[in-house]
Amino acid sequence: MRLYLFLIAVLSTPLALRATDTITVQQCRVLAVQNSPLQQKKLYAESIAALQTDNIRSNSLPRIQVSAQASWQSDVFGLPISSPLFDIPQVPKDQYKLGLDVSERIWDGGSDRYIRQQRALERDLAAAQVDVDVFQLREVVTDLYFKTLLLQESDAVLEASKDDLKRKLAQAEAAVTEGAALRTSADQVKLQILKTNQQIVGIQSDISALKEILSRWIGREKVDFELVTPPLSEVVTGLEKRPEFGLFELQQRGYQLQKDRLHLLKQPRIEAFAQGGLGRPNPFNFFETGFEPFLLLGLRASWTPFDWGNQRRDAQVLDIQMKNVDAQRAAFVQRLEAGNLKDQWEMTVKYKRQLEQDDAIVRLQEDIIRRADAQVQNGVMTMTDYLSQVNLLTQARLNQKTHLLQAIQAQEMLAARK
Repeated sequence: MRLYLFLIAVLSTPLALRATDTITVQQCRVLAVQNSPLQQKKLYAESIAALQTDNIRSNSLPRIQVSAQASWQSDVFGLPISSPLFDIPQVPKDQYKLGLDVSERIWDGGSDRYIRQQRALERDLAAAQVDVDVFQLREVVTDLYFKTLLLQESDAVLEASKDDLKRKLAQAEAAVTEGAALRTSADQVKLQILKTNQQIVGIQSDISALKEILSRWIGREKVDFELVTPPLSEVVTGLEKRPEFGLFELQQRGYQLQKDRLHLLKQPRIEAFAQGGLGRPNPFNFFETGFEPFLLLGLRASWTPFDWGNQRRDAQVLDIQMKNVDAQRAAFVQRLEAGNLKDQWEMTVKYKRQLEQDDAIVRLQEDIIRRADAQVQNGVMTMTDYLSQVNLLTQARLNQKTHLLQAIQAQEMLAARK
């Protein structure tokens, strides 16, 4: 555990000292969620729900319809008699009608109340789906953050190795000047420095690219920020904050609401209506053959007392759909717990054991380098063999950094899934 705390301090302190603007992985997750364009879909859902609610309110207002009709027919109604005492009006073959129909609902069985609840639920479902979609960005950003962080720490290790090689080159140059070593020895060290510098250039280029991508995810225009290595600690996992659970609950509520609404299908509908206008002939009295006013007032009712079991079967369908949501929830929990178990095991067992071995490997390789340095100066070991040992030490340190960051990344992936 002392090794872990020491490595964490080594990784974190240089960044904290040199960074004027640092950003943590937790901040990246929050910013990625906040700056996702998908958040706009919540506003759109609110607007749609408001417009639909206004439409529902208008259902209680009178419905007005203006109609006009002009027609000619080949035959018309007429009485097959004649009388010298009075004229029998002739119904014209060209007929005209201009009318106004007004109706107002008196009782709708309570359907509007359920429709309003349905529209509000659709709004909440849209918002919940957005939360689910953007929540996935937490894992994406966390993975990107640690890829960048690993490259930064690899760069630091290679820079330290290059500094050691420069000191060794100074010793080799001095030995060549004094005639105690061949020029080849100094050139081998120079070659190793060039190779190390080549690795550094490639890594720094990758760092710049990854930070540019990360800045796009979190909504920052510039990449003038440094990443901070989180501390390695025990994580208590939990699934209660996942937005998917809210989505599952809303889906269940939606099916339950549809089930509750089924009983409305057997409720009667009642409305008042009025029809009035001008007609030639009067549509209610064909003996009035001029343009005459007409008016009709009344009540309309509709009722379907029998549905031949449709409501019962629809309720069974909705019950099955609710069970389907339960199955989806159970599968989601199973998948999430399996992923969490993997990361928990890697953090507490796999990488912990590797770090213990890394500590021993690095200390032993450092001892080998110290002895090899003396052997080179005494002419017992060639520079080629010495540089091979230097490469082994550099690789051991890189492995040590990698395993520590992998353990922390497993920890943060657990946090990203909560």
